[in-house]
Amino acid sequence: MADKRIPAAPKGGVTSKPRMETEQMSLSGLTDQQAKEFHEQFKVTYTAFVGLAALAHLFVLAANPWF
Repeated sequence: MADKRIPAAPKGGVTSKPRMETEQMSLSGLTDQQAKEFHEQFKVTYTAFVGLAALAHLFVLAANPWF
């Protein structure tokens, strides 16, 4: 089994098609489904970041009010 080799994919020519013909992709190179998954994760992490930043600001305000 170790002596079996998988042939390499063609690098161009008649047999290969551009990616845009086989899958619908955006300028970022992601499919619609991948972009939606990324956006969902981005919303979660951004919300966590904003929440932690707000909490840090409240702690600073409580420890050392500047007004």
